[in-house]
This record gives sequence, structure tokens and C-alpha cells, in this order.
Amino acid sequence: MSFMVVTYAQNPISEDEVYHSFQSHDGQNWQISNGWRNGDPFFGCHWSENRVNFNGGIMELSLRTNNSYAAPYNYECAEYVTSNFYGYGLYEVSMKPANVSGVISSFFTYTGPSYNGAPWDEIDIEFLGNDTSKVQFNYYTNGVGGNEILHDLGFDASASFNTYAFDWQEDYIRWYVNGELVATATDNLPSNPSKIMMNMWNTYNIDEWAGAYGGEDANASYEWVRYTPNSGGSAPSIAPDFQLKACDFTGSSGVTSWNCGVGTFHSGNWIKFDSVDLSTGYNAFAVSYASPESGSFDIRLGSPNGQRIGSVNYGPTGDWSNYQWSGTPSLDVTAKGTQDIFIVSTNGAANLREFWFKNE
Repeated sequence: MSFMVVTYAQNPISEDEVYHSFQSHDGQNWQISNGWRNGDPFFGCHWSENRVNFNGGIMELSLRTNNSYAAPYNYECAEYVTSNFYGYGLYEVSMKPANVSGVISSFFTYTGPSYNGAPWDEIDIEFLGNDTSKVQFNYYTNGVGGNEILHDLGFDASASFNTYAFDWQEDYIRWYVNGELVATATDNLPSNPSKIMMNMWNTYNIDEWAGAYGGEDANASYEWVRYTPNSGGSAPSIAPDFQLKACDFTGSSGVTSWNCGVGTFHSGNWIKFDSVDLSTGYNAFAVSYASPESGSFDIRLGSPNGQRIGSVNYGPTGDWSNYQWSGTPSLDVTAKGTQDIFIVSTNGAANLREFWFKNE
């Protein structure tokens, strides 16, 4: 990691890009809050490393009862924090919040007096569990808040992964939902380098804000997080979904092709597509296939043994002509630009018809 100390900050600022796909805990660059409770009385729980888990490319933050703590704060909750501090730039996350009343799911930047005496600066994306069809934006500058913006999403955020972002610059903060600009702030903005944070916690005695919390278990899921320094007004563009027909391959090994389909897709065989435009990256991939057996294949860049950006495990569809859809929701979104794509069979056999690169 590279660092440069800047004059307006109490803490050293990292100018590196950040991308975390949550395949596992990155102990070098991220920290899990554990064994303490936020001092504000409306935080109803204690942070616990047990409540941060990684499974299949998803980070799950959870909330559970722990009666070893005295009521009303007898709950464990979750927080995930960068080790380093970051400044102006674009902050993005793909997440699904908890939809439990009284529970907050968040993505935000924060610094404060506990970090070498820094002022309290914060920029928030928060979901209030009593109504996950809305998202709340907010910020604090040297401890002064009161800048809440409640945005109606038009969909239930807890039902699917969506991309939320804010572009933090010296003279504005712009918030985005799935690449669409939805809110802007320009007055009295934070300026101090901050840590990137995600947390989920239950409220206490502030029912008028987030609804009453009744002790239920809760879970929030995070697919990836990204920071791009000094984006300077470039809106986060969500690359449009696109299709590749299997029969349009430009190179192959071992397969056969007929009627715009591909067969003899056995272990070790592959097909290639030249110069595929991955644009700003894709986080999901789907395949239309038919097979009487289970199997798997990799999606790779540059060669049959090149960088793997995703894998698909598919199940039997009944026979060679019964086509169904399968895929992976954890494609490596950092694979961008124009790439040669290789679809490489690793197990089983299938007939292939089409592929979709998607953002979900």
C-alpha cells in the first residue's frame, strides 16, 4: 500500500484504489470490530467478530441475541472497517440490507476524535429496516449533521443486490443508486480522510426514526465494495447487460457447433470470444444450457489458463435438449475493458446456447 500525508488531515491518506469481493476476510486491509459497544445510548448491541461471516463471495453481517450482556443491550451486531484512511473519490457498494424494524444497515465513511483527534466527519448510506423501499443519505462535518435526505427507491432493497454509491469531492457529495444520480449536497462538507465502514445494528429508544426493534434476528449481505480516488464528477456507470451467442465463438478446442449451439463441451474443452467489451465490469453471469448430468466451467481472461473471473456449477436439466438457465452472482467486477473471454469446461458435459454478462 502507498501512503502520502496531506496537510488538511489528522491521519495519513491512502491514494490506492480499493476493491474487496468478500471471498474471505482481508486481515491486512480490513478490521472486524469486536468486544465493545458504541458509546451512544441508541446503539442497542455490542460489536462481535462472530457476526461477520464470509460465504460464497458474500459478506454477511448479522444481529443475534446474547444474554451474557445486560438488557437492554443484550445483542451482538457487526461492523467491518478499513485499516486505512481515504479521501475524495467514488465509494461504491453492492448490498442487500436487513428488513427488520429498528435495524440499521449501512455503508459509510467516518473519522473522529478516537482516530488521533480528528474531527467527526462522516458520509452515510443507511437503510432503516422498517421500510427498505427507501434509503437515507446523510453527512456530518466536524460533528454537525442534520443533513438527512430520504430517497424513495421504488423497489425493496432487501430483495436483491443493488449498487449504491457516493462521489465525495471538495465542493459536493453526489449519491447514486444503480448508476443514477439521486441526491446532491454542497454546503459545509466533510474534508478529513476517513475509514470505509459497513455495519448493521439494532436501535434502542429511537423508534420514531427506524421503527421499534423487537429482538428479531437480522442479516445484511454485501457483495463487493470499491473506492476509486479522485473520480472528480465521473458518475458511476453501470454497464448494460449483454448477450453472447455460443455459436459466435471465435476459437475453440474439442467442441462441436450446430444451429447456433455448442456441444461436446467436456472437461478440458473450451470456446473463445475475441475482444469482448466488459466496460466498467460485471458482477453476474448466466448461461443457457442443457445436460443430463451436473458439471462446471470457468470464465477466464486471455487464455484457457488465464485469470479466472468466475465459475459456474450447473445441475442436470433432464436431457440434452431441455435448456435451462444457471450462472454465478459473483463474477469479478474488477475485470474491465476489452478482453478475450474463454469458457473452459472443468467437469461434466453440456450443450450451450447463450451467455449473459449482467449487473445485479
